[in-house]
Amino acid sequence: MTRKNPVLPGCLQGRFDERQSFAAVKSLEGADWHETVVEIVREIHVLRSINRVTLRDSLLEVSYEGALDLARLISDGSLLYGPSKSLRALDPERDDCLRETLGTVGKNTRFFTNHGHAEDGDQADFLASSFHVNSLADTTIDVCLVGVSEENVLVLWRFEDD
Repeated sequence: MTRKNPVLPGCLQGRFDERQSFAAVKSLEGADWHETVVEIVREIHVLRSINRVTLRDSLLEVSYEGALDLARLISDGSLLYGPSKSLRALDPERDDCLRETLGTVGKNTRFFTNHGHAEDGDQADFLASSFHVNSLADTTIDVCLVGVSEENVLVLWRFEDD
């Protein structure tokens, strides 16, 4: 039985600059979610070289709170110039939309990223002005957030050249 692909919430319209970021959700196909991520990003030119081995070796797990901060950074931050202070400010409309987006994956979602502060565990500050990443894309710098449940995979990705 083929599952119906989930849909990203309408509130995301205009939140991601398609020249520098990407958002997608898809039903999990097979046991290896890394393959589903590769299939999702294959359509994006700067992400075409990514493969499941690179993903497996480069992503670290993060908490839901960390995932929400990463979603803020990916949707409206700068990787080259650092996150703007506005990302730390309360913005109920933005944050509700990003929570809804993270929720599209389903129950018991695990989140992963290539952002270097993931090494800090629960103390990670993904909105710090300086950070390192394990760059995966054919760009100067990129940050991804991958959400995985038993049913679906969510991919948020930001990529920038200088």
